[in-house]
Amino acid sequence: MGNQKINGNGATLFVVGSLLGAGIALLLAPQTGRKTRRDILYLGKMAKNKSKQVQLEMSHAIDNLVEGISEKVEDGIERSREWTDKTTEGVLQALSSGKQYLQKEIEKVIHAKA
Repeated sequence: MGNQKINGNGATLFVVGSLLGAGIALLLAPQTGRKTRRDILYLGKMAKNKSKQVQLEMSHAIDNLVEGISEKVEDGIERSREWTDKTTEGVLQALSSGKQYLQKEIEKVIHAKA
């Protein structure tokens, strides 16, 4: 019974609030329906134009962001290539030095036996 009373009071308050809001809207309406429809159409067009402008700005911002990221990625790839080239060169030099050292040591052993 308590829930029914709460639901009844809520429904009553909703109806009273709706009627009160509609009455205030009619009393405070500053213009005719025709003018209101024109204003709504105008505001809709303005919102559409603003939306297009924001969309264009966002598109440019995204393009700039993608371009910036692409440049950074390309720069990173180039630095990686340079590092790889330097590292490969160092490894090859170390291998060559090791080969020469081993050849000298083998020659020493061969000459020592002879």
